[in-house]
Amino acid sequence: MVAADSRDIEPENITILISVHLYRITMKYSVVVLLSAGIDSPVAAHMLAESGAHVTLLHMDTRPFTDDRTMENVRSLVKKLREYHPEMAGYSAGFGEMEKAIAQNANPRYQCILCKRNMYRAASKFAIEIGADAIATGESLGQVASQTLSNLVEEDAAVDIPVHRPLIGLDKNDVIEIGREIGTYELSIQPAVCCMLTPKGPKLSCKKDDVLKEEDKLDWGGLIEDLVFEPIGER
Repeated sequence: MVAADSRDIEPENITILISVHLYRITMKYSVVVLLSAGIDSPVAAHMLAESGAHVTLLHMDTRPFTDDRTMENVRSLVKKLREYHPEMAGYSAGFGEMEKAIAQNANPRYQCILCKRNMYRAASKFAIEIGADAIATGESLGQVASQTLSNLVEEDAAVDIPVHRPLIGLDKNDVIEIGREIGTYELSIQPAVCCMLTPKGPKLSCKKDDVLKEEDKLDWGGLIEDLVFEPIGER
């Protein structure tokens, strides 16, 4: 089923790919993909670009709560993805102050979901600036605390722009296999410091009122407004 009225879609913007098991409608649109240094988001970006989307990468730089190796790994991933998609641009924005504000003011169990909600807001702000139609992530259902169904609902509620998750139903082994095929997997598993603020007991099922109560402790609007998006250069 196609959600949009077919009368509203220009024929030249649709490619119908027919296989034995699946009918896919590929539409050309612009999307900002939140890129981490992990395994999943580079694969998500590649899949979206392969489907016809114009992809712009955005990395939220959480230093000093990660290390410089994370940024180097991200830079390598952008370079690798551009081998397949030369038009794919990469940007980063400093997110350490947001992480710090959450850690200092909110209940630690809400660190992950508040982080994700504000990453979505940052990506939405950037998407509006560049005229993109949606944002996307490499999330799959239930893989980590911020990706339980109830938490994904509360994360989506932070933004008005559509949030796409091309990996949502894929098995992790399938994602790894795609990463190996395109050469991002080996880059994604290079040594680096993961987020130092991940709590030992994160909330797995957040309720709207509780999330908003914790978020009201932050000046998240000012922190989002102050973000500067800079191109990721190659070294």
